Amino acid sequence: MKITIEMAANGWLIRTQSDFPEDMPETFVYSHIDDFRDIDEVKAFAQVLWRVNDLIGPSTSRHSKARIYVEVKPGDKHEDFEDEKSLTE
Repeated sequence: MKITIEMAANGWLIRTQSDFPEDMPETFVYSHIDDFRDIDEVKAFAQVLWRVNDLIGPSTSRHSKARIYVEVKPGDKHEDFEDEKSLTE
């Protein structure tokens, strides 16, 4: 499978082409609000990463020894950040 990722004015496009000529190419669109609010842009890009993982990443399940997670969290200097270490103390 061949994939390409392109930036757009308000998001990203992922285009796929199968190795089999009879399969139709697919295009996935991930957009955020035009005012470029940080949280919308970050969430849209997280969806891009999930799709890339679904398309070409390793196959895993809830029972796998290791899995890939894509998470959106506050920055470690943001007021909403909660240090995981402090939650366990």
